[in-house]
Amino acid sequence: MRILIYICLCIIAFTSVSNARTDRFRCIIRDNPATSMVIGWNQVSGSNPIVYYDTKDHGQSISNYGYSAYPQRTIHAKGMHNHYVRLNGLKPNTVYYFVVQDDDGTSSRYWFQTLPDDHNERLSIVAGGDSRNYRIGRQNANRMVARLRPHFVMFAGDMTGGDTEREWKEWMLDWQLTIPKDGRITPIVPARGNHEFSNRSIIDMFDVKTPDIYYGLTFARGLLRVYTLNSMMPSSGAQKEWLANDLKENQDIAWRFAQYHHPMRPHTRRKSEHEYLRRYWGPLFHQYKVQLALECDSHMAKVTWPIRASNDKESDEGFVRDDANGTVFIGEGGWGAPLRDADDSKSWTRAIGSFNQVKWIIVGLSKIEIRTLPTDNVQDIGYLTDNNRYNKPAGLTMWKIGGQEKVDLFNRNVNAFAPQERASLMEINSALAETTEESVELKWETIYEEEFTKFRVQSSTDRVFWKTLATLKGQGESEDKAQYYNHIDKSINRGGKIYYRIVAIDVLGRERVQASIEIRSVGNELMETLQTTLSSGRLIVPVVMPYDEQITIDILDINRRLVFRRALDLPKGQHRLPLNVKHLPVGSYLLELNYRNKIFKKNVKVAIPGGD
Repeated sequence: MRILIYICLCIIAFTSVSNARTDRFRCIIRDNPATSMVIGWNQVSGSNPIVYYDTKDHGQSISNYGYSAYPQRTIHAKGMHNHYVRLNGLKPNTVYYFVVQDDDGTSSRYWFQTLPDDHNERLSIVAGGDSRNYRIGRQNANRMVARLRPHFVMFAGDMTGGDTEREWKEWMLDWQLTIPKDGRITPIVPARGNHEFSNRSIIDMFDVKTPDIYYGLTFARGLLRVYTLNSMMPSSGAQKEWLANDLKENQDIAWRFAQYHHPMRPHTRRKSEHEYLRRYWGPLFHQYKVQLALECDSHMAKVTWPIRASNDKESDEGFVRDDANGTVFIGEGGWGAPLRDADDSKSWTRAIGSFNQVKWIIVGLSKIEIRTLPTDNVQDIGYLTDNNRYNKPAGLTMWKIGGQEKVDLFNRNVNAFAPQERASLMEINSALAETTEESVELKWETIYEEEFTKFRVQSSTDRVFWKTLATLKGQGESEDKAQYYNHIDKSINRGGKIYYRIVAIDVLGRERVQASIEIRSVGNELMETLQTTLSSGRLIVPVVMPYDEQITIDILDINRRLVFRRALDLPKGQHRLPLNVKHLPVGSYLLELNYRNKIFKKNVKVAIPGGD
């Protein structure tokens, strides 16, 4: 049974054009790159920050912006008060302008662009890693990002040298050099390196969703899937299983890239081999057609021929050249770390060198272009625009390999991937769940079903890692006639929260439509009675934490729509959590506190300030 919490709110609005004390901005791709974006910053002073955003540029006039959002997560880490706003439901391939307004004033106006949602589009990517302690080199590479204006950056770890507060504050300050004068922020897809001493560093600095820092993101509706792997975690076991399953389920993607920190076979003698990565990931790269892998750690430049893992006697250090079905490995760092000698070439190495550099990758449906860009002369390079971002900027010098400024890789399966498409009319209707003590029965119906459709039934406890429970064959082509399906899940975790999704897959392996079902059940134990008071638009929630743990507080309106969310990392002990709810209209709401996959609710009486 759900308990409504009655919250009467007095809205106090004010505007200011003074500068807010915010800095160290960054954008992160966390979910669907076409419809979401994370905005992160350091809140130096001031309180109650709000992000105002719109598809039109209103400068610092917050009253003209059409949308606003509060931080869903705040964390004091690495000497900064990091705030993260997770925007969802955005329009693909669209510019969004935003400012942060708090009690001290309004920030400068910035903007980002969501990614395209069409596999016929091209993508521009800057890729690299190792920026840890040569600040001039790091700053030059950051300036290169500002000049190229890529869709996003793949960064494969070792941001700093010692993972200290001072170093991270310097790193985030230097990252502002990726922002040109017009305020455009290029989003980052980060991986962990060995100089990030724990996964927590990447989570706290970039709001990465997965606790073990390995995850996949699909770009441009199947054009590209990027696998961010964690070479600081076991390459076997859970990570290998996840990688194998995800690769298997995404063979309809045109291009598959991987990024991780430690190279399987370093190209400097000062670095040791990483045989376990080759043994556990190498065969998967070949089996499931990973065409490109970004490695770092060695502080040098390399490009290999297409290769595959092999134990045959003709192999060289466990790889053989395979131009038809191999993986091209690029890297190995050089974003701003001490350079090492490029003195360990293999028979399948295409080129190596020792200089500060980043990779510039243009991804199209039929081919990708890989360029290696020295960064020391970045001041001589001109700026691209969003309209010519695939062109060579003035003054750019590229590392030539075999006399050529780029390496081309061609997609041999492009015709199988992208046949002439027609619009899909199929719909999944009436997706629901019926629960018993032993199981959950999922039921759904379809109309306009296509021939050879299949349905993938999946479950998750965090909406990040999805487990496939079953794959059902469709009943065949239909027009407006409804067709019915069901699946029984007996592995339900009582006292927790479970998410289900039904994914309709067509004959070519493409995802056509999807339906989501959420099971919420209240745990048997209570943490602490929740009591709230309202003061100047703040909702105070006292909580007693039995452990160091993350909690999430949700506020939902009477239509069960989420109107407020905040995630917090709390240490053990008593806390009084102030929630800024001034933006909510007067009315009745449901407050839910999510802790260890359980939900807690309590009746709360709130008085209007100054009232009886």
